Amino acid sequence: MVHYRRLLANIATVLIVALLAGCASLPKSPHLPKSQLLTSQAQKRHQLIKQGGGVGNLITAINEQSQYYPNLSGYYPIATGANAFASRSALTNLSSQTIDVQYYIWHNDEAGQLMLKDLWEAAQRGVIVRLLLDDFNSSSDLDQLLVRFAKHPNIAVRLMNPLPYRKLRSINYLAHPARSNKRMHNKSMTFDNKISVIGGRNIGNEYLNNAPENNFADLDVMLVGEVVGRITDSFESYWSSPLSFDIETLVRDDQQSFTDIVKPSVIDDIQQSKTVAESERILRTYRHAMQNSTIGQKLLDKQVPFFWTTIDLLADDVKKLSNQASLDDFLVSKLQRRLGQPNSQLSIISSYFVPTKQGVDTLTKLAKMGVQVTILTNSFDATDVGIVHAGYAHWRKQLLAAGVRLFEIKSTAQSVEENENRFWRTREQSTTSLHAKAFAVDDDKVFIGSYNVDPRSANINTELGVLIQDPKLAKQLHNALSNNGTLANQAYELKLSDTGDIQWHTIENGKAVIYDSEPNMDRKDRVIINIASLLPIDWLL
Repeated sequence: MVHYRRLLANIATVLIVALLAGCASLPKSPHLPKSQLLTSQAQKRHQLIKQGGGVGNLITAINEQSQYYPNLSGYYPIATGANAFASRSALTNLSSQTIDVQYYIWHNDEAGQLMLKDLWEAAQRGVIVRLLLDDFNSSSDLDQLLVRFAKHPNIAVRLMNPLPYRKLRSINYLAHPARSNKRMHNKSMTFDNKISVIGGRNIGNEYLNNAPENNFADLDVMLVGEVVGRITDSFESYWSSPLSFDIETLVRDDQQSFTDIVKPSVIDDIQQSKTVAESERILRTYRHAMQNSTIGQKLLDKQVPFFWTTIDLLADDVKKLSNQASLDDFLVSKLQRRLGQPNSQLSIISSYFVPTKQGVDTLTKLAKMGVQVTILTNSFDATDVGIVHAGYAHWRKQLLAAGVRLFEIKSTAQSVEENENRFWRTREQSTTSLHAKAFAVDDDKVFIGSYNVDPRSANINTELGVLIQDPKLAKQLHNALSNNGTLANQAYELKLSDTGDIQWHTIENGKAVIYDSEPNMDRKDRVIINIASLLPIDWLL
């Protein structure tokens, strides 16, 4: 997420190349005739579906279910990696008209290639597929895969805010530092303009709990009803932006075909670092997820237990990426207006929690007013971006002193079964990083989306999420952060000792354990974090 690490790692090379390289520039015309035609066709299909037309079993099933709730939206949480993969794959297979895809990260691994294969097969059936990816996490290999993928007459691929230097990408942060730092962090997949999946997950093995090492605990939500049209409208604004470029305008085609790379029956040698056995295990896990999933048939049978309520879409204006959006159009501003001031309870799950002085003052004020404020974020050992910990760690004493409850997830957090109060699940023998972004306010409001509680999400990147009005869901999230047996085993609760120092309380092997110093942090890391905490870099994190 915090991409200046790449700049630091390559700074010496970048400086040399910057002296030698000419100025790279982006193409003058971002959108080619083919993708413009597909866009027009997709929009016509969306309008027909909106008016009650459109052919397809998925459209018919959702229409029959939503006709009883004309002004409401339905949601269904997706907590596990297996369900996250299966639901996206099943919906892709069921779609008959359009699929609109918007993501920050799409890895060129088993997960990414299998999902591209599903989308390719949907296009073969006549479905119009539009894939919009942020360009920061791209690579030469992914560039080539995407440009081949876009050869299909029913597929268009665009990159948001692309980097002009395609080879040595770090040079972009010297040549175009301000623009390169702004990224599209939105995450959504919308099928037939009738059903969407949004949340915190990117597309990659680790985001679907199927990586050999670190996995991300996350939360998505499947949406139907009135809110889906607004998700489509948001996608259209990003898709048509002059900052989104057709992949063919940026990348030269090496003449290979997409099916030469992603074969119908098996994916070989996706990453040279993987063994064949490891790749087969990953693929087998995805196959089992699909074989064991009933989500597709349940959707057709109208048996998915959607909860129908008022759901608001909150999304940044795409103009935020070009510094042309009003502060009132920032997602964080919309959230503040919609939520107002909590009266009794605020529970926050945020993988990257950087509250800043203003945020700390607000949380402190709420706690002193009697609002129960509880926060779950990553411990240092669990986070995948260590420097972000510095933007959080130096505020902990002040928050704890005010009565804010702080929990930090362990890298060893595991759950062997799904539970309505558990918002993460990982395989055995893998480390866990919290990646979910959700919070509950008082008795009835829950936000789920891509927005982290940090300055980067608030002021730099664009984000997307939904605000759900539901007392049951709010209670579940509040309960998930209560100090019950599950959380006590999976996380550390931070408390102040009699001397005012932070202690980390947890349960290990059935026994209460208290750490007087940050668990699993060596002296070098402690020095680095302490120094970084003194630097005025919270705004960048």
